[in-house]
Amino acid sequence: MALKFNYNNVNRNLSLEEVLDGLVFSGLVEADQKASILKKKGRSKIHPAISIAESDIPDRRTEGRMLTVDDIMKWISSDSKMEFFQIDPLKVDIDAITKVLPKAYAKRLLILPIAVDKETVTIATSEPFKTNWIDEVERISRKKVKTVLVSPQSLMTCLEDFYTVRKAVSKLMRERGLSKDSSRVHDLEKMLGTSSNSMAGKDELGISGIVDWLFQYAWEERASDIHMEPKAGVGFVRFRIDGTLRVVYKFEPEIMLSVLSRLKIMSGMKVDEKRKPQDGRVKRQIAEDRIIEIRSSTIPTHYGEKLVMRIFDPKMADKSLDDVGMDEDDLAHWKALSENSHGILLVTGPTGSGKSTMLHATLKYLASPEVNICTVEDPVEVVHDDFNQMQVNRAIDITFSNAIKAFLRQDPDIIMVGEIRDPETSSMAIQASLTGHMVFSTLHTNDALASITRLLDLGVPSHLLNATLKGVLAQRLVRVLCPLCKRKVPTNKDWWLSMVSPYKTKVPEFVFEPVGCSDCKESGYKGRISVYELIVLDDELRSIIAPGVELQKLREVTEGKFLPMRLHAAKKVLKGQTSIEEVIRVII
Repeated sequence: MALKFNYNNVNRNLSLEEVLDGLVFSGLVEADQKASILKKKGRSKIHPAISIAESDIPDRRTEGRMLTVDDIMKWISSDSKMEFFQIDPLKVDIDAITKVLPKAYAKRLLILPIAVDKETVTIATSEPFKTNWIDEVERISRKKVKTVLVSPQSLMTCLEDFYTVRKAVSKLMRERGLSKDSSRVHDLEKMLGTSSNSMAGKDELGISGIVDWLFQYAWEERASDIHMEPKAGVGFVRFRIDGTLRVVYKFEPEIMLSVLSRLKIMSGMKVDEKRKPQDGRVKRQIAEDRIIEIRSSTIPTHYGEKLVMRIFDPKMADKSLDDVGMDEDDLAHWKALSENSHGILLVTGPTGSGKSTMLHATLKYLASPEVNICTVEDPVEVVHDDFNQMQVNRAIDITFSNAIKAFLRQDPDIIMVGEIRDPETSSMAIQASLTGHMVFSTLHTNDALASITRLLDLGVPSHLLNATLKGVLAQRLVRVLCPLCKRKVPTNKDWWLSMVSPYKTKVPEFVFEPVGCSDCKESGYKGRISVYELIVLDDELRSIIAPGVELQKLREVTEGKFLPMRLHAAKKVLKGQTSIEEVIRVII
């Protein structure tokens, strides 16, 4: 039985204390937890559900899970007898709902129309007892108001989304004769005492406003890439978040074309060139102290140009070796290898597996006033004051191999080559290491041992490879389970044994699986962490490296000498950091 709210006291906001009282009475929060939250958050003006969720209260109904904003709002919903609703922006008729109320009015009352028909308008709110606006909205809209309860975070995000961007889209469509004009919004503004000037600025910036919002939205969602994809009759916007793509928006084709043109101008591309792929770059300020750098790329497709923007994370410059997720012993080995005076260290893995982050963190660890570090990258993703960085430019014959030649005349101690992809670059990297320099680089191979056969295939003589290669780190990035909503499930014994074979280890009774909540955008994951394998070359391994050596032979010689990537992944599953499904998706 839950504690009922005081229905005699209406037209008010929820208080933190009354919500905590109800949660304590319901058994979801302990009395001492309530006292602690009130002491820390008692004077906060943010919504009680957010304050409580930010306090990391374990969910007593599910072991290993924290109470989320949605959990608390669902409890408030059941106790206040108001339907809890999760807004799906892709299913909302934005043009219809933004005609019901002006943004200034909706934002002041923190309410949001989410559905409208001939007789009823459904309004979302996160305050079940703040109802003094209902009569006025019913009179203005000439419709019956139905209220639903939503997460305060979802409410604010969608309010900005619907009015700032989609209203701008509707405005542009009307201006271009692509939809019927509507004067209803202006009538409502006058009736509610808000002038059209109050909605000027960002709401009326058109395409530039949409682009500004797009960058801001991508940053807030932690997107690493933005995909703008024209399709038949619609333009899709997809974000890559934690390694997976999600559709986050849909534009009319005409609006998509205008947005693409604007982005091409910002990126320094030719707007009238649509038949050839193009590349560009843009810097954008998204906060007072935050500037992001974006690399843009276009290709022609059947339905028009597709544009992808890679967002470089400025925080990568601050990441140290202690932050990359390696075990203590492996990290010590890697640091020792990197401190050699000469040789080659390789990091391998597919695109987006964290290779650049790992190399930059390593170079930052080695950087000092006594060391000259030179890097050649394609492109320079993050600028470091401690490095001398050069960018590949094939138009003026700056390639990886030519850059290494130039570096050797610059008295370097350490050289970092963005990627070894051809015989000339591999040969120059070997020569640089033989002449007393430490060389770091990347390869695209499936595992660490495959790097050896790959270098042999590129024409590196086996005796030179034996003399220079110190070690290889292969890695992938797996998504981290959302700490607020993950839950325990019995372990699949057969899967566990197949992962750790031939290493003997006890089968754990439980592992964790994703659930999904508002904090992780219903994905069940938030952030990524590396899983890896580190090969250190020893005399036995060097003795069999020869032209034509088979990968299976290399694996036989090194069996039991290092932990394979799948075992590191299993350890992450055991710690509750990721799930079996995620390991299967990324590694198996």
